[in-house]
Amino acid sequence: MGLQEAISERARFITRDELAQELENDIVSGRQGVGSKLPSERQLADRFGVSRPAVREALRTLVERRLVEIHPGRGAFVRDAQSSDAASQMGMFFRRKQVTARHLVEARSMLESHAAELAADRADPSDLALMRQTLVELEGAIDVVDQARCDIAFHYAVTRASRNPVIESMFAAVAQPMVELMLRSLIDPEVRSEALGFHHDIVAAIAAHDGLRARLAMTNHIAVAEHLYGDDLDRSVETVARRELARRLAPSVTLEDVLDRALAGSGLRVERADDDA
Repeated sequence: MGLQEAISERARFITRDELAQELENDIVSGRQGVGSKLPSERQLADRFGVSRPAVREALRTLVERRLVEIHPGRGAFVRDAQSSDAASQMGMFFRRKQVTARHLVEARSMLESHAAELAADRADPSDLALMRQTLVELEGAIDVVDQARCDIAFHYAVTRASRNPVIESMFAAVAQPMVELMLRSLIDPEVRSEALGFHHDIVAAIAAHDGLRARLAMTNHIAVAEHLYGDDLDRSVETVARRELARRLAPSVTLEDVLDRALAGSGLRVERADDDA
């Protein structure tokens, strides 16, 4: 049997899952570049010897994997990978694991402290301008949701300045519980007063290209929760955030609304885990 015959023979038995994997391989390998249009449903059906409904199911799988976007009337296009993709995959996992403030403090201390140190070596003037702008907005914000949006945007700006896509993706993966943690800090006057002062120390160290000082400033900033949160340190950040919102804001304001607003304006473009349900 010749090669072409073997390919044709295999095509007659390909499943929709195998078709999705074939297309995914083309995308991940770069053979199908970012922004390029995939063959039409009919072309894919003819090429692989499957039905058009099977092609639609395969494309739906690729959409769920955030590899393609489908534009009605135009077709399916390869989407660029975003660091925020990690967050939508991890959000539900963190909720089910009942992630606490202590968990986040320990993880952020490792991740963001190193990111700040790298940023001191790699940040350019536009990075520093963005950090400073977010701090101006944070200090001028009255609404706690706007404060959380600016806060997460600042930390994301520092992380991006590390110029490490793995660190950036890891940061994005914990964005949702991080906002919940920030709500606890921003609503508490004592925590807010002590923690926010470190922001300027972090920027100053990065601007001075002092990596060790940037690392220490970020570590101290994150550690504020350890000595001011009390029993909340070992409670689920989601539970604590819901409690604080119920105490301080109108009953009609939900945690889900707050997360949507804070993350949408942060530059992360994160889709919450429960949005996928």
